[in-house]
Amino acid sequence: MMHRTQRGQGLVQCMIGMGLGMVVVLAAFSAFAWIQRSQLMLQNQSDTQLQLHKAIQLMRERVQRAAAPELSLNTQGAAVLTRLPASLSGNDTSLQLNQWRSLTPADCQGHEASTQTWLQDDFRRNSQRELTCKDTARSNTTYQTLAEYIDDMRFRYAERVSPPGTDDQSQQLQWRKASQVSNWQQVRAVSVCLQIRPPGVSLSPGTLSCNTETALKNGAQAWRAVLFLPHAGP
Repeated sequence: MMHRTQRGQGLVQCMIGMGLGMVVVLAAFSAFAWIQRSQLMLQNQSDTQLQLHKAIQLMRERVQRAAAPELSLNTQGAAVLTRLPASLSGNDTSLQLNQWRSLTPADCQGHEASTQTWLQDDFRRNSQRELTCKDTARSNTTYQTLAEYIDDMRFRYAERVSPPGTDDQSQQLQWRKASQVSNWQQVRAVSVCLQIRPPGVSLSPGTLSCNTETALKNGAQAWRAVLFLPHAGP
């Protein structure tokens, strides 16, 4: 009676098969980890952009309301428009906005607890790289975070000026640093630049930083917006 010879896999073939299987498994784990990192980076980028959009929109609304006059009655019972003596002030890294509480009851944080005649919004960047704000007209307020990962924040001011030798009809707007502004009542717009650098997020390179003319590196990006004061006095 003849028996067929049965041959199995040798040790070498088993080791090769196991090695190939491990390579496939490692490749699958690497692809899964890359997908997770990509999703996390996209989520971080999306969250940061949403924060910045909300913060700039809030700042835009507060600037637009800053110079709005209050309608009241004088001693003769006639309606008059009353403007705040100083609706806007600041420096190159912070911005303060004064507003009538009767026109804008809530402060920049959405609170309506003030009993003062006016509110004063204070926007500034803290040491934790956060854009913050609070109502400085009240002593019991604290700064609230509006956006994170802010490397730098810069403000410029468009002041209405008359060139030498011209009359008031020839006034022009000139963008100036805070130290160059001669009359804050003549400021008609504010330019804000936010330089951001979220962790692990690779953003479009090549944009200029807020403080220098050099291109940003290491995933940073500069966001710019111009905020107008439509109610500024003539």
